[in-house]
Amino acid sequence: MQGDLSLVGHRHSFPIPALVKNNNILLINSLGFYGGHWSPNADSILAHGYGGSFHLWRNVGVDFDDWKPQKVPSGHFAAVSDIAWARCGEYMMSVSHDQTTRVFAPWLNNTSSENEESWHEIARPQVHGHDINCVTVIKGKGNHRFVCGADEKVARVFESPLSFLKTLSHVTSDDPSFSADIPADVQILGANMSALGLSQKPIYVQAASTPTDRSNTEGFDTLETVPEAVPVVLTEPPIEEQLAWHTLWPETHKLYGHGNELFALCCDHHGKLVASSCKAQSAPVAEIWLWQVGTWKSVGRLQSHSLTVTQMEFSHDNQYLLAVSRDRHFSVFRIDHKGTDEINYQLVAKQEAHKRIIWACSWNPFGQEFATSSRDKTVKIWAVETETSVKLLLTLPTFKSSVTSLSWLGLDSHGNRGLLAVGMENGLIELWNLNGHLSVQNASLAVKFDPFLCHVSTVQRLSWRSPQKSKDSETVQLASCGADHCVRIFRVKVT
Repeated sequence: MQGDLSLVGHRHSFPIPALVKNNNILLINSLGFYGGHWSPNADSILAHGYGGSFHLWRNVGVDFDDWKPQKVPSGHFAAVSDIAWARCGEYMMSVSHDQTTRVFAPWLNNTSSENEESWHEIARPQVHGHDINCVTVIKGKGNHRFVCGADEKVARVFESPLSFLKTLSHVTSDDPSFSADIPADVQILGANMSALGLSQKPIYVQAASTPTDRSNTEGFDTLETVPEAVPVVLTEPPIEEQLAWHTLWPETHKLYGHGNELFALCCDHHGKLVASSCKAQSAPVAEIWLWQVGTWKSVGRLQSHSLTVTQMEFSHDNQYLLAVSRDRHFSVFRIDHKGTDEINYQLVAKQEAHKRIIWACSWNPFGQEFATSSRDKTVKIWAVETETSVKLLLTLPTFKSSVTSLSWLGLDSHGNRGLLAVGMENGLIELWNLNGHLSVQNASLAVKFDPFLCHVSTVQRLSWRSPQKSKDSETVQLASCGADHCVRIFRVKVT
């Protein structure tokens, strides 16, 4: 492992639309603008909106004024609570307390003269009415889907529309004429926002081809009206106006059952099960719900903890579900798929693992080992030995701050070499080498990230990008998100 790190990209804040026509500046913004500023030569205007977004317009006219919106940096404007990579690493999804879900991707089909990846926000699938706490991308084959949980008692399922699939084909290809295989049954072009901002209704391909009468809604938006979305296939990085209204995904299902605000979500690696948890102060509320992907029926309610389950993760062979909780315990459940609609589950082990709240956990991608981290500033490595026991293999040296996030990268299929990313409450990130076998684990500090590249407050989540998507086998990418409103992506060279 070399200490050679480079920050691929990070997003620092910022959704609100605006429109400029010729010489007349028409600001369509129901939430209002905080202010604006002219460029020194008076050919550009930069404004920022109530919702945290930047807006830039430039006069591109020659013989007459012709003001056009321009691309500006975008990102979240509140704490980023969770991130998740697409199943093959094509893009990364983030959710935030700014009540939005955003998709970031490296725009490969770009005219930039540099060889570096140019990361952009390519879609804003969800604009919600509650702070969003967790997200998971549905693994397995089929259309792109995700489940998110917010400060409400409902988990919501979203499915990518045709406009996003075509955009993704353009984004992920160096060849402008490339067109990926798009499922023929996708008949939804995009989605419209409801008046209350709690659900997103589909726009069908046939309906989109028929223009609607907007005579009563033209002009300035009010709090009682919502702009009608016009889904578009993006051929270049989008501007704020496109992201805010025209890249929404339709909501397909609502998952009812939890008694409090959703807190954590995860999906198995075959795309068959989703596990969810909510904030809890008692054992009945702290149970984990299992949902069957497709039918979205509840197929299990796992009871083990007495307080909020803070994170869950399926083992990479899908045999086990690991959960950690505020009650200082972890639980390992065995999951058996007996049939199409039948799921059997059994508690393998429950153990008090730390002296304080357990914040995070992560499985070894090539083995039955897993890591847990806690407010007690420790990280511990465990192994599932038998059907009824878990063994402590190793405790890493005590950290200087509460450890709030973990992500384990397997470096070989034998399972005896890995790289554990550790994120802390003070915003710092470290990488640890893990070498050994089931009976013996050796750990050594590989590298400490430069504090100027890290977050300035709590690291909420860490996640490794699928290695097969890297340009070469010696380079991997690590994504992080924090309470400082940032999403960061690091390029790490592995030797």
